[in-house]
Amino acid sequence: MYLRRILQSVPCKPSTLPAKLLPAADLIEEEHTPHYKPQHFYPVRLYEVLNNRYQIAAKIGWGTSSTVWLARDLHQWRWLPPKYVAIKVNANNYDSRESAEKELRITEHITNANSRHLGRNFVATLLDSFRLASPGGSRTHICMVFDVLCEPLWMLKRRFEGNTIPLDVLKEVSKLILEGLRYLHSECHVIHTDLKSDNILLALSNPSILHSVAQDEMNNPSPRKQLDDREIYLSRNYWGLSSNDLGRSVITDFGLAVRGDGPPNSHLIQPDGYRAPEVCLGCEWSYSVDIWNLGVMLWDLFYGRGPFDIPPGSDFHSYPSGSTDEAHLAQIISLLGPPPRDLLSRGTETSRYFDAQGQFRFPELIGKRDLALMAQDIDEDPEGRAQFVDFISGMLRWRAEDRPTAEDLLCHPWLPQTNITRE
Repeated sequence: MYLRRILQSVPCKPSTLPAKLLPAADLIEEEHTPHYKPQHFYPVRLYEVLNNRYQIAAKIGWGTSSTVWLARDLHQWRWLPPKYVAIKVNANNYDSRESAEKELRITEHITNANSRHLGRNFVATLLDSFRLASPGGSRTHICMVFDVLCEPLWMLKRRFEGNTIPLDVLKEVSKLILEGLRYLHSECHVIHTDLKSDNILLALSNPSILHSVAQDEMNNPSPRKQLDDREIYLSRNYWGLSSNDLGRSVITDFGLAVRGDGPPNSHLIQPDGYRAPEVCLGCEWSYSVDIWNLGVMLWDLFYGRGPFDIPPGSDFHSYPSGSTDEAHLAQIISLLGPPPRDLLSRGTETSRYFDAQGQFRFPELIGKRDLALMAQDIDEDPEGRAQFVDFISGMLRWRAEDRPTAEDLLCHPWLPQTNITRE
């Protein structure tokens, strides 16, 4: 152990260059979260060493209940290139504390389920975790350590003309997501419940870029606010990456994930526009809600809008407030036709939307949609486009039991059938 301390990496000295100071009255980053209280967030400072191992190199993100930091792993031999990780430092109030504990448990389970399964390479797994006491010692913050990922799929869209991902790129991305989902569903028995383009990130094909990010923070310090008990930094999340720097797609963020092998689930999940029919109707739901989410997300990446988004120019907003769920079900009916009566009979919320004869209570919201006709707006190879529409259509079925599994979808002819190698 003594020899390792001598030969492992040593902390960098803090940058002495001046940083731009932002007005203390201006809200930035995590200060925008609802009901924000600074004491709920651990006051991470650049260049401090967490858990006697990880030296903070740059802030790279934030959310409503956490901040995310690039850190140098000091448990690396001095003669090797620097190793960098991402640390998610969770906030600590009652709601975020319970959520962080749950996320840690389920992420540990995913990490330990089956290290030899191919799909594990396409989900975010833990490298380490630890707990961090607040400066006053009154709170404890859960910290989760991951490999560093870069941009989410919604950002990848911006790299292409028309802000949509071409099918030849999308099919490769889709296959890797499905491999990850197969691992989650069949090996981990976990339902993600929140699959969307924010939560699918791309790995770095060249991790040495991270050292450049750390060096850039030293040479050009990020703007920040200085407060009495903390500094709040602007995230350094533009790294000037080229397409060649982007690697595999990775499913992340298991804060809302649940086990699928426990008691039946029926609570409300999924964001507006992504919500599966069985969730809207108050039915029990399971793994296939992720399949529904995947279909919605992939169509959005291809077409530029989700299949159930309110059409541009619609007068929907003239209807009474609180009708978002009704409008979403109306868009599903517009695309898939009326729901099967047996599905309606399973829902505790069915009577809010359908009468005793199974008729939708808000017929004025129903239009007419067709994926094949919509797809013709996109300049793609007609044969590939038709296969893609078929691929998506299989995922968007009223009944959960009518949707294919992730394993079924991996055999679809639209997807490349070449073997995937581990990275």
